[in-house]
Amino acid sequence: MLVPLQSSIVFASLAAAAPAKEAETLLKWKASLDNKSQTLLSSWLGDSHCNWVGITCDEAGSMTNLSLPNYVEGLRGTLHSLNFFSFPKLMNLELRNNSLYGPIPSHIGNLSKLIFLDLSYNNFSGNIPSEICLLKSLELISLSNNRITGSIPQEIGRLSSVSYIFFNDNNLSGPIPTSIGSLHNLTTVDLSRNKLSGSIPQKIRRLSLATNILFRDNNLSGPIPTSIGSLHNLMRLDLGNNRLTGHIPGEVGMLRSLNYIDIAGNYLTGNIPESIGNLSKLELFYLYDNKLSGSIPSEIGQLGSLIVLQLLGNYLTGVIPPSIGNLTKLSNLLLSQNMLSGSIPREVAMLKSLSVLALAENNFSGSIPSEIGQLESLSILQWSDNYLTGVIPASIGNLTKLSKLVLSQNKLSGSIPQEVGMLKSLSVLVLAGNNFSGSI
Repeated sequence: MLVPLQSSIVFASLAAAAPAKEAETLLKWKASLDNKSQTLLSSWLGDSHCNWVGITCDEAGSMTNLSLPNYVEGLRGTLHSLNFFSFPKLMNLELRNNSLYGPIPSHIGNLSKLIFLDLSYNNFSGNIPSEICLLKSLELISLSNNRITGSIPQEIGRLSSVSYIFFNDNNLSGPIPTSIGSLHNLTTVDLSRNKLSGSIPQKIRRLSLATNILFRDNNLSGPIPTSIGSLHNLMRLDLGNNRLTGHIPGEVGMLRSLNYIDIAGNYLTGNIPESIGNLSKLELFYLYDNKLSGSIPSEIGQLGSLIVLQLLGNYLTGVIPPSIGNLTKLSNLLLSQNMLSGSIPREVAMLKSLSVLALAENNFSGSIPSEIGQLESLSILQWSDNYLTGVIPASIGNLTKLSKLVLSQNKLSGSIPQEVGMLKSLSVLVLAGNNFSGSI
């Protein structure tokens, strides 16, 4: 169909007016910033905004990208004068790591083509406007490291295209909205270091593409949902430092892609499930400061990729399973402040990569195995407050990287071997509360 000449002229006039309106809005925003910020934007002159720093336009001269991150002194001001109605084609808005403050304006919901939104590392305050959930094309939203308060809007479930949500390091409160289960494209959600409360929603099971779920340092309560076992792509699960209760669900063993799990600093009870032996890719395992009981399952020896194992500060009983010797990549083994007993297994000497070995405040007995001298990477050996007997083996002199040796409050006897004096890296030596004899 032919378009009348008069209509074509009108359309052309509107197309030309749009970039001019963009430039006008940007200049108005620049004028609202402090003097230093205006100096940083000294290239913003005239009406050819496509040549200004931080601006990218399409062939028609409409702005598609506003990117002004990481300014040395930081842009200082609010977004009040940045009228988002003027930017109908904006796809990328990146103002990360500046000194912007005040509320996020509700008219941000008019950026219908926005794909990437990063306002992190500023001083924004107020609530997350519910209008932000109108951005159906949004794939990444980062509001982290601000001073945002209030709750996460229930409408968050409308962001059907979003893959990455970063709301961490704010002052958000209230529950995690159940609508989060509608975000089928979500791969990473970080809500850490807020004041969120309530339980972890069962509908989290619908996040089938999720690789990173990070909820640490909040006030979340209730159990870890069993439905979490449905997240077969999950690589990182961090629920540390909350108020979670109940048992660790055996379904955790279904997360075979997991390489990091932190559920430390909660009120979890019961046993460590044997199903953890299925987590063959697990590298970092944090369960410290809970109320876990029972024994350390022998299946822990199946975690051949494990680098850090921290179980301190629980009520674990029984012995260290000999299968621990299979963890040849282990660098940190922290089992202090439990109720573990029996002798220290000689299989510990197979952990050639071990740097920290902390078994303090347990009920271990028997002698220090002479094989301890094979741990040539060891820098911290902390076995205080146990019931160890016998002598300190001369092989301890092989630990040339040892910086901290704490064997106090045991029942060790005999003389202090002269090999201790060969430990040239040693900066802390605590042997008090034993039955040593002879000369130093």
